[in-house]
This record gives sequence, structure tokens and C-alpha cells, in this order.
Amino acid sequence: MVPIVTAFRLPKQGYSIEECDDAFAYELGALRFAIADGATESAFSDRWAQSLVKAYITEPPFGMPPSEDAMMLWLLPLQDEWRRGIDWASLPWYCQEKAENGAFATFLALEFGTHGTVWEKIIGRTLQGEELKWHAFAVGDSNLFQVRDDQMIATFPVARSTEFSSRPILLASNENHNYSALRDIRAAAGGVKQGDRFFLATDALAKWFLERHEAGEKPWQELLALQTEEEFAVLTERLRKDQGVRNDDMTLVVIRWEGES
Repeated sequence: MVPIVTAFRLPKQGYSIEECDDAFAYELGALRFAIADGATESAFSDRWAQSLVKAYITEPPFGMPPSEDAMMLWLLPLQDEWRRGIDWASLPWYCQEKAENGAFATFLALEFGTHGTVWEKIIGRTLQGEELKWHAFAVGDSNLFQVRDDQMIATFPVARSTEFSSRPILLASNENHNYSALRDIRAAAGGVKQGDRFFLATDALAKWFLERHEAGEKPWQELLALQTEEEFAVLTERLRKDQGVRNDDMTLVVIRWEGES
């Protein structure tokens, strides 16, 4: 099987793509995918979200899911890079105070492979006859959905639309604000079969997805039909106008597993 990927990112209505605080990244060779949703009210959250997804793709934390200590060690150079990337001298005093508090973002990481435990992965032992598996971990409410045979079979980490809130758990660029987040790393895993579809979505789109599914609909069918950024923009505008989806940055990554198992 091979993954076919489409990905879209759209800012809030009235904003430019440069002002979008969402981020996504993926590496087909490593079969790693990540999305992050920077908190708009925090300083330079777009850079923080980009840093998280890019670092996961190139050098993920140890373990799946990573332990609290492994995640803390992984974040340290990213936090240092984020601080060094700020031109502190040119910031007004009120912006400096906000920046000192740090940037915040939700984070969802997904990896596919035939390896079992992390130790088998380290020594390169592939499990003979084992189906392809997915492993994910998350902090906050960016969400993963797995669809098989036109039925949703997994949703992670949020299971119901009513679970979304205005104050999700967030990863911080200031290490002093990460104690609760690192204790709230959630993990999930499952198998992959030919024809499976995976959807990674930030909160506004993920909430809509679950609302429509709870109403007996199949929202993935609309998302699978998207081919271009323009089509995603048209869909997003309609959802905001007709279905009450809030005006927020939106990111969608669709992974289609095609070919023989």
C-alpha cells in the first residue's frame, strides 16, 4: 500500500495566509504526519506551531507515545529556537511581556509502520506478517479520524463534538507552562487496511466533522472530494455561513491508503 496525501490550510476570514496560526507537515519516507493549532491570543504562535510540526517530521521525540520526560527534552531546543527567533529589542514593552509568557499550540502527531514496540523499532526488526499500524499522540484538541468502508472506526483524541472547549490543553514555548500539558499526553493506535482514509483536522473543522457524524451524516465524503485549495476555501466559507462553523484557522490533511496490502 502507498499513502496518497492532500493537505490544506486556510486562515480566518479577513486574514491572510501569513497570519494563519495553524501548521501541518508530513514526510512520506518516514510516514510521519503532524498538525498544530497555534493559540491566536499568544505571541508568535504561528512560528511555534510550525516549529512543532517540522521537528516531529525530522526528529520525533523518543517513544510512541513519548513519556513526559522524553517530550520535555524534545521541546527544549524548540523552545530555545523560538526565543532566539524573536527580535526582542524592537518589541514594545507590552509585546515583550506577552512574548515572555510564550506561545501556545495544540499538537497531533501520527506515524505509520509495521514495527511493534519502540525497542523493536530501534533494532530494526519488522514484525513478520503484521499489518500496517498507526500510532498517534496528542496534546489538545486537534483531531484524527479513521474511515474504513465508508464508516468511521476511530476518532482521537476527541470523541464527541460536545468535548471541544475554548480552553484546550496546549504545548507552550515557555517550559514553565508545560507541566499540566506534559501530564496530559494522550495516545492511540490501530491497524491500517487498503482503502482506509485518515483525516487530521484542527478544532473548528474537527468539531464540524463530529457534529455531522453524530447527526447521521458522512462528512468525510465532502472532504474526500476536495482537490484544490480553492475548493477547500469554498467549502469552508459555506460551513461558516450555513452550518455555524466558527471563523477560525482551518487545517485538513487527508491520507488515502491505496494499492494492495
